[in-house]
Amino acid sequence: MSETRSKKSLYRACTRFLSLDPPPDPKQTLTELADFLPDGTVADHYGGGVLLEDFEQRIAELLGKPAAVFGPSGKMLQNAALRAWADRAGCRSIALHPDCHIAADEADAYREVFGLQSVWLGEAGRLPLSADLAMAGEPLGAVTLELPLRNIGCQLPGWPEVEAFAALCRERRIALHADAARIWEIQPYYGKSHAEIAAPFDSLYVSFYKGLGGLAGGALAGPEDLVEEVRLWQRRCGGRLRRLFPYIASAQQGLDRRLARMPLYHEKAKAIAAALAALPGVTITPDPPQANAFQVTLDGKGDLMAAALDVAAEAGFWLFDEPLAPSAEGDVRFEVTVREAAMALSEEEIVAAVERLQAALARRNGMGGGG
Repeated sequence: MSETRSKKSLYRACTRFLSLDPPPDPKQTLTELADFLPDGTVADHYGGGVLLEDFEQRIAELLGKPAAVFGPSGKMLQNAALRAWADRAGCRSIALHPDCHIAADEADAYREVFGLQSVWLGEAGRLPLSADLAMAGEPLGAVTLELPLRNIGCQLPGWPEVEAFAALCRERRIALHADAARIWEIQPYYGKSHAEIAAPFDSLYVSFYKGLGGLAGGALAGPEDLVEEVRLWQRRCGGRLRRLFPYIASAQQGLDRRLARMPLYHEKAKAIAAALAALPGVTITPDPPQANAFQVTLDGKGDLMAAALDVAAEAGFWLFDEPLAPSAEGDVRFEVTVREAAMALSEEEIVAAVERLQAALARRNGMGGGG
């Protein structure tokens, strides 16, 4: 059996999950969505129809923006918005943090597909600062902030810093866009409404399949004319699908079921982080967590994925899907993300699983350690 197939088999066999929801049962999921939709619901058709239009209006109102467009791919929606802002400015250069999702995790789609160029905003490993933008002397078509910045532990700037970015962009007449895929998860930290968080930004992207647990999809919210341009790009990119109603229903269901639970996810993340921080050889980033996710660094080197698969085989406990790149010192790292599966676990169970992970890593390194 190959390593990939072994990993998939172990994942399906696990009964406890920390950073991922359990694998969905397709038939059960679709049955629940069918029950969720009211009788007489009419399917959407190529971007039109009451079901889709009402949902887009709900999102626009929730975010305090004039309009919103729903689509199957957030990557497509927000890169399209950035291209639209850049075209209006007559400048294809956009300010990005080097660790942000657009720059680090999308195979350079902003450049290769949408014809944009990056100007780095700040330095890798730390949050961007308004001072970084103030020092940027070249023309910019748009500025992007990722809230939270996942690749450095889902860290967030203080609210005065967000307002400083917005003020600088207004002064320079540059559009400020937020990759706010996890806006639902950061709302407890800021203690503001979703519309208040969205207010400093000219446009923003939000996701429905992360903390909200939807099947797929996201939305781009902003001015009506910008949203219409994004719809055009969506069509150009093949994202205006004939039917989207399963994704719409799943997104609506996620909002109805999970939006009110985001403060609980945040508190659980802080409790788990505090429990893990008490273990020898464990470092939490950030400490305490600012969203429902944080990074765990373990003293030591080696094949962390293999050690995690040992834990899955021994205890039926799935800790994470993929490890993070090692720290600057070479120590191994992984991300903890709190959603419904993690809510079902006690801190004691999680600590025991991480202790197993440390032991498995040490064992694989030939250093001893119990199971």
